[in-house]
Amino acid sequence: MKTALRILGVAGLTMFGAVAGANAAVMTFTNQANWEAALAGTNILTENFDGAASSFAANSVGNPAGLVTVDVIGHVGDSSNQGLTGTGFFEGEVDGNGSDAASLNFNRSNIFGFALLGLQDNSASSPGGLDLEEIGIEVAGEMFLVSDILGLTDPGNPGTVPTTENTDPIPFIGFVVDIPIDSFLFKHGDLVRPVTGDFENFFLDGLLLAQADVPEPGMLGLLGLGLAGFGLYRRRR
Repeated sequence: MKTALRILGVAGLTMFGAVAGANAAVMTFTNQANWEAALAGTNILTENFDGAASSFAANSVGNPAGLVTVDVIGHVGDSSNQGLTGTGFFEGEVDGNGSDAASLNFNRSNIFGFALLGLQDNSASSPGGLDLEEIGIEVAGEMFLVSDILGLTDPGNPGTVPTTENTDPIPFIGFVVDIPIDSFLFKHGDLVRPVTGDFENFFLDGLLLAQADVPEPGMLGLLGLGLAGFGLYRRRR
């Protein structure tokens, strides 16, 4: 990868968040080996965002970015970029009022999991860092905060994290879903629950997709075996 990915202070910790929705259960991981083990039987595809620099237009759809296309939601009149940097990153922005978001749509079928590599602040020269509670991710209709997935949300004040800005890249955040999915959405944390901050720009260093090359019922059986190995629980809403 372009960025030297640093391991968090909770190195090796895997976090399981199982959310049972109407149609799907979504699991989160911070350990790549465990994510891959849960997805035994799939092919892991890698997108490094190595394409030429491109700035996607406001409210545009189908922008090519390798293994995905990007639908830009909003981003009207912003001076910042949503697109490829030309240096191996996807750059996005999310706004608290919902005006700016980005849907990443898979160019492959039978995707049962994906992972974010090197999620980080959008400028190495920035004096601050990435506001972890401002980055929300929607998967199969379920919504997550990055700060929650990493176990950094302050339980006494769930709208904040103890250190709101993270200057190191987040090495790995993985998702597994028990039905095939075709996209996920970056949105502001305020659309998950009230958090601090109005907007956040970010870089994504890479993306992994887990594609099944067997019929869907067989894939679901494999997923069940893989997840059972971790004693995965389901929390019904």
